[in-house]
Formats: sequence, structure tokens, C-alpha cells
Amino acid sequence: MNEWAVFFLGVMALALVVQCVFVVVAARSLRSSGDRVTDLCQRFEADIKPTLEDLRTGAANLRAISDSGREQAERIETLLSTTLGSIETAVEAARLLVMTPLGSVSDLSAFWSGLRQGIETYRNEAPKKRASPQGPVRRSEDSDEHLFIG
Repeated sequence: MNEWAVFFLGVMALALVVQCVFVVVAARSLRSSGDRVTDLCQRFEADIKPTLEDLRTGAANLRAISDSGREQAERIETLLSTTLGSIETAVEAARLLVMTPLGSVSDLSAFWSGLRQGIETYRNEAPKKRASPQGPVRRSEDSDEHLFIG
């Protein structure tokens, strides 16, 4: 073998050793990174998972409270509409109860007012003499027309 071949063979051996060192360093680095990821996952499960479960429980409780509130609001709305309907019915009945007698009282009052006005008018006016439909009666003797020659 010649010297150049030995030299290149030595360079290749050295490169192989350097490459092995890099692979070992990369493997150790990868292993420590894997350990950190495993530790992070364990902390996530220990710290955050219970918190997420609490959040899910809280969300379910809020949903139940919201549903209960919606049902209560519907009940209140039904109660209010029934109460308002009853109040309207009572007001209408009271209006009819009050207005029906007042209507007849106002009619009676108008009748008495008209009758009173008629009596006052009849009392206050003196009887008038009636004029005849043709006017005053004239006699032919009272007039000088028959003496006129024309």
C-alpha cells in the first residue's frame, strides 16, 4: 500500500471517531431532552389536568345553573302574564261595574236638565199673540181705493 492510501485511511478512521463522538453527544442530548419532556408531561398531568377537570365541572355547573335560571324565567313570565291577564279582567269588570250605572245616571241627568230647561223657558216667556196667516183683515169700507177713478 502506498503512503497516500494509509494517510487517507487514517483520515477516514479519524473522521469515523469524530462522527461517533458526535453521535454519542447527540444521543445524550436527545436523552436529556426526552427526560425534560417526560418531566414536563408529568407536571402537566399533576398540575394542569386537575385544573382542567375542575374547569369542566365548573362549566357543567354553570350550564345547570343557566338551565335552571331559564326555567325560572319562563315560570316568572308565565306567572306575570297570568297575573296581568287577571288584572286586566278585574279592571274591565270594575269599569263595567262603575260605568254602567253612571251611563244611566248621565242619561237621567240629561233628561232632567232638558225638562227643567223647558219648564224655565215656558215660565219666562209671555204668551205671544198669534198673527193670522193672511195678515190683518181689511174691510173695503176702510180703504179709499174704491173712490179712485183711473
